[in-house]
Amino acid sequence: MDAFERIEELLDEAYLTDDPAETERLAREILELDDNNAEALILLADSVEYSEEKTALLEKARDILADEAEELLGGLPENILEDETGMLYIAVLQRLGFALFSDGKNEEALTIAREIEQYDPEGETLARTLIYRVLLEMGKDSEVLREALKDRKDNLAAAHARAIATFRLSGPGKAANSALWDAFSAGPEIPFYILGFMPEPGNGSDEEDEAYNFAVLFEDAWSSDNRLVKWLSRAAILLGLTASMFPEQDVEKMMILADALEIADYVEEAMIRMEGRDDWEGLERHGRIEAALKTFSKGGFLPLEG
Repeated sequence: MDAFERIEELLDEAYLTDDPAETERLAREILELDDNNAEALILLADSVEYSEEKTALLEKARDILADEAEELLGGLPENILEDETGMLYIAVLQRLGFALFSDGKNEEALTIAREIEQYDPEGETLARTLIYRVLLEMGKDSEVLREALKDRKDNLAAAHARAIATFRLSGPGKAANSALWDAFSAGPEIPFYILGFMPEPGNGSDEEDEAYNFAVLFEDAWSSDNRLVKWLSRAAILLGLTASMFPEQDVEKMMILADALEIADYVEEAMIRMEGRDDWEGLERHGRIEAALKTFSKGGFLPLEG
C-alpha cells in the first residue's frame, strides 16, 4: 500500500469515528505522511480545544486550500459551495472565523465572516451568525440593527442580535420587547438554555443540538449586562409558566422567582387569559407556546422599565 492509499484509508477511519481522541490520533498519523493534507489539518483542528494550535492548524489549511480554490474564487464564486474544494475552503474559513472570535480577534473574525458571506448568497453557512456575534462583542449595536434589516425575523442570529442591540440602545421599551418576542418565536427553547432553566439535551435531535449550541454562542452576549439577563429572565419565566414549559417540580420555584422579578401579576394575568381560551386544554406543548407568544407579541405583558 502506497502513502496515498494509506492516507485515504486513514481519512475514511477518521470520518467514521465519533471519538475525538481517535480522530486526533488518525489525523496526526496522516500528517506524518503528508504534513500539507488539508483534510487532516481540519480533522485535527476539530479534535482540539480552542487554542493557538487550533487557529494555526486552520490557518495552514486555509492557505493550502486557497491556492487550490483560487480559480473558483476568481471565476464563479456563486458556485463555490457546489464544488468539493470550494466547500472545504469555506468550511475552513468558517472554523477559522469562530476560532479567531474565541481568541478575541474580532476584526479578523469579522473580515473572514464577510468573505464567507460573499460566496454564500443562499445563507447556507454560519457567516451571518458570526457577523452578528462579533458585532455585538464589539458593541456596534447600530450596525447590528442595520444588518438585521437584511434578514427575516425568524433568523436566529438576527433575532437575538436585534433584541440585544435594541435593548442596549433604547432600554426595555416597546421596540425592544417586540424584538425580544421575535427572538423567542425564532427558537422558544434557546433563552431557557441560555439562562440554565433547561439542561443540555442528552441524545437530542439535530434541531435540539443546534438550538443548544446557538445558546452557548450567544450566552455571553446576553450576560454582558445584568439588566439584559433580568429582562430575558422575566420573559422566559412569563412564557415558561404560562405555557407549562417547566417541569412540575420547578413551578413553585419559578413562581417565587417571578415574584422576586416583579412580574407575578403579569404571569397571573397571562395564565388567566390563556386558560380562558376554549382550545387551551387541548393544545399540545408547541401549540401553547405558539399561542402564548402570539399574545405576548402584541405587547403589554412585560414591564417597560428595568
